[in-house]
Amino acid sequence: MRTLISFAVALLIATAIATLLLYDNGRMSLEWGDWILEASASFMLAVILVVFIVGYMAIRFAVIIWHIPHYWRRRKRLKQYSRAENAMAKGMIALEYGDWHKAEKELVKSAKNSEAGLVHYLSAAKMAHNQQAHQRRNQYLAQARELYPAEYVTIGLVEARLLKEDELEAAVAILQELHQQQPKNATILAELAFALRDLGYWQSLAELMPKVKRSAGFSVAEYSLLEQQLWAGQLAAATDFDALQTIWQGLNRKQKLIAEIVAEYVEQCLGWGQEADLKNLLERAIKKQWNDRLVYQYGRLTLGPAFDRLKVAESWLQADQENNPVLLLTLGRLACRSQLWGMGQGYLKRSLKIRPEIETFHALAQCYEAEGQENQAALTYKEAILQLEKK
Repeated sequence: MRTLISFAVALLIATAIATLLLYDNGRMSLEWGDWILEASASFMLAVILVVFIVGYMAIRFAVIIWHIPHYWRRRKRLKQYSRAENAMAKGMIALEYGDWHKAEKELVKSAKNSEAGLVHYLSAAKMAHNQQAHQRRNQYLAQARELYPAEYVTIGLVEARLLKEDELEAAVAILQELHQQQPKNATILAELAFALRDLGYWQSLAELMPKVKRSAGFSVAEYSLLEQQLWAGQLAAATDFDALQTIWQGLNRKQKLIAEIVAEYVEQCLGWGQEADLKNLLERAIKKQWNDRLVYQYGRLTLGPAFDRLKVAESWLQADQENNPVLLLTLGRLACRSQLWGMGQGYLKRSLKIRPEIETFHALAQCYEAEGQENQAALTYKEAILQLEKK
């Protein structure tokens, strides 16, 4: 349609010019030194128009010639971008099939020509890491830093996440440096907090917790869980009973009934032979929230009459826990310590039937030995050895 309109306009102009040429519109003369040029006004106008059109076309042609190198460079770049996108697509497909080597190869070969080159290098680093090719991984990360210095945070986060699997201390060092540069970055703060937790740097994590609490990167539930893990970790890392008590006394009443925290405290107390008040603590904690580890620890207590603890543990043997192998192990131990041999052996056998464990075999053998059934104890030990060989 546009071409048709242009043709119609050109035809009208040509018709108008031809009509003017048919009339005598006077004459014009141009003098240039000894040269004199005379022609009709219509002819002169036609010449001027032709000269204008030819000049315009010449200029347009010169502009096109001038832009040819730019056009070819742009076309070459677009072709390179297209190849890079195809390479990335092939790399992602190889990634889905678990072909790390092919994915790495496709991502790297066109990384420099891609508009998303950073994604190429970081993804290739992940692929190399999956192949345990740490030297190539580090090389790709270094190239990313060199070519995209403004993206140091993204590159640092990716490197830290990769190093967390095998070089956790190096990952923490990177995250601490990033946190110093961008202390308000919620993602960096979260990664650093979790890395400190995984590494067991409880003092450093404790110092970071006020910032974690104010951070938008943590929900209330996530913060509470991390705080529980911090307290449990500090209790587990206590070097003596006095240090353990100092940490324990720093907890509020609610925290002293959280299963994970109680379990670490009780474990340390049992290790140092300090069982005072553990019975009541475990009973309150189990009443608030059932936890197999706490039930297991309850069966390991030796202070006070075992029969009293047996009665309490039997009250836990409700419909939803009657086939709990940990509870049955605890009941068996307490019954045997109460010299209720038949009851204890029955509980332990039920536990073994549900989940055969070497520790349960050992408890059953000890129960037989305490009753004086040495032969039965020997058979139980033999069965435990056979079970161990199967594993």
